[in-house]
Amino acid sequence: MRRGIIYILLLQVLPLVLVGQQEGEVLTEDQLIWFVEKYHPVARQGKLLNNRGESSVRSAKGGFDPVLHGNINQKYFDDKNYFSLMNGGLKIPTWYGVELKAGYDQNQGVYLNPENSVPSNGLWYGGVSVTLGQGLFIDQRRATLKKAEIYAASTQSEQRSLMNNLYFDAIKQYWAWVQSWNQYQVYEESVQLALTRFEGVKQSFFLGDRPSIDTLEAFIQVQNRQLSRNQAKLVYQNTTLKLSNYLWYENNTPLEITDSLRPPSTTEMQLPEAVSSSTLQDVLAKLPESHPEMQLYDYKLDAMDVDRRLKVEGLKPKVNLHYNALNEPVGDSFIGGYRPEDYKWGMEVSFPIFLRKQRGNLQLTKLEIQEVELNQQQSLLALQNNLKSFYNLQLNLQDQVEISSSAVANYNQLLAGERQKFDSGESSLFLVNSREINLIKAQIELVKLIAKYNVARIGLLWSAGNLYE
Repeated sequence: MRRGIIYILLLQVLPLVLVGQQEGEVLTEDQLIWFVEKYHPVARQGKLLNNRGESSVRSAKGGFDPVLHGNINQKYFDDKNYFSLMNGGLKIPTWYGVELKAGYDQNQGVYLNPENSVPSNGLWYGGVSVTLGQGLFIDQRRATLKKAEIYAASTQSEQRSLMNNLYFDAIKQYWAWVQSWNQYQVYEESVQLALTRFEGVKQSFFLGDRPSIDTLEAFIQVQNRQLSRNQAKLVYQNTTLKLSNYLWYENNTPLEITDSLRPPSTTEMQLPEAVSSSTLQDVLAKLPESHPEMQLYDYKLDAMDVDRRLKVEGLKPKVNLHYNALNEPVGDSFIGGYRPEDYKWGMEVSFPIFLRKQRGNLQLTKLEIQEVELNQQQSLLALQNNLKSFYNLQLNLQDQVEISSSAVANYNQLLAGERQKFDSGESSLFLVNSREINLIKAQIELVKLIAKYNVARIGLLWSAGNLYE
């Protein structure tokens, strides 16, 4: 849900304060998400995941970098050069388990080991090392790179999952803020109505039209509604602070919501349409491939399969073959003295008889894969049921909002009729207050249902993993 909505910030002294363009500016859900995506620390942290993935691949590719090497080992004693061993060269690993190498040896000395003897001009060599058994199809170096590439690909899904949860938490808090403000407005209006009625009843008492008990009852209503209003104001202030946790600006500067910014009122909100059954079925069918959490499970299984393949290689014997062509430089010619008959080769073979370690490691890896597959199936079922739950909740709340809206309209009509009767002396203050209390309760319930409906709407997108796209 990427929405590039430009919003005006007026920067004041620290701490910075988020204000509207004019008094009573409405903060919309889209504007909140714009701030969250652009400046929230968790959102910025998510953007670093791609860099981490690229760095891990770069590090793993370092296993295939050519390596220059050199070594000097000399011994002098009793005015004699016992031996002087000098060699250097270049090794080039390749993806297919073949290592190319070339180098130069220059050895001399009175007590030089015969196997280290080389011509006076030194000896050049070049050749290959080949793995024919264990490590032929995959080795630790190739496995590390494959797993790094899988991790790099998984960072996008990890970022989506991170942002999906962040957006849902922010929007849930936004609608708690909307609900608390609108409920506070209902109580504020009820206090003003009670004060107006109290003044009217008091004047009627002075004129002799009302008994003194009516003034006391009217004043008690004022006090009761003031208590409810003050409690609603406290809830609104606390939800405002909680919502401010999601509002940040440049340089990791937190923003604060002031009274200059307000939520939309119930008359300014349009109820979005509920998701259809066909849309739900499409989302459920795509859930195993599209949800970031399911994708992360797939990437994890891919990485574990690399480990499994590496463990399978451990069941094979180690067979390493190396061959080096030898050449004595002649004069200025580097290859003038080369003869095919001059070479050095060797082969290393080893194989554990019982393979207990290798078979145990492979079995452990297979069990870990099965465990992850079971967790994936369980998580998929939970996501599917969660999605269905939000779908059912949205449909139910849609009906509830319609019924509640109708009830508010009916309570308004009852209250209007009761006021007319009260003004003509045919009703009592108690009945008018009773009608008003019922209307207030209905208005509070309507605000609550609208907020819950919008949370269910966002919950559907969150359950599908599509809140951040």
